[in-house]
Amino acid sequence: MLKQQLQLLERITETISYNLDLDEVLAQVVDLVSKTMKADSCLIYLSQDDHLILKASKIPHPKMINKVAMQYGEGITGWVAEHHKLVVLTEKSYADSRFKFVPHLDVDEDRWEAFVSAPIMFKGDVVGVINVQHRKKRQHPETDLSLLKMIATQVGGAIYNAKLLSETQALKDALETRKVVEKAKGMLMRQQQLSEDAAYALIRKKSMDTKKTMKEVAEAILLALSL
Repeated sequence: MLKQQLQLLERITETISYNLDLDEVLAQVVDLVSKTMKADSCLIYLSQDDHLILKASKIPHPKMINKVAMQYGEGITGWVAEHHKLVVLTEKSYADSRFKFVPHLDVDEDRWEAFVSAPIMFKGDVVGVINVQHRKKRQHPETDLSLLKMIATQVGGAIYNAKLLSETQALKDALETRKVVEKAKGMLMRQQQLSEDAAYALIRKKSMDTKKTMKEVAEAILLALSL
């Protein structure tokens, strides 16, 4: 069993190492951990400034992704991030003094008995936290805990790189959007004799009315006015 788990870890680590899409990396980690530990729930929080943001989940909580945030030291998750230590609770995790109830995420049907939380580290810094939960009490085999710690260590660098690339791409997209919007705004000001504020307000209203991005609206305006 251990040999199979290690082989699985090797394959997933190799795949993740070449994958720079953050969402895909997190999805693979969640899938691997859930299967290995037969988890009822698996959550991944990533560090952002002094907070931990929910970024991936085995049980679909689409409305909660990117919405749940905890400070370092807050809840079991925050405690793990602050102390860089593994937490293993075999039963009644909700009774632990560090446990924090999260509305819309922890509900009656998700009354977790067993709870394992591991820090995801990269070069001595916390990149995130993996939480593994079971509805029934569970004595976690040492092989499972060792593998979880190995996964957290192995994927730390991949998550860090994917997160960095994602943030860099987001910045690049924002700058590109600003560039296109400024160009469209300038063309509106010249051709329709609008003030800067009025031109921007027009682009923004079109974006809201059509449910398109500001960049898409600005590109359409540039195309239309250049004909």
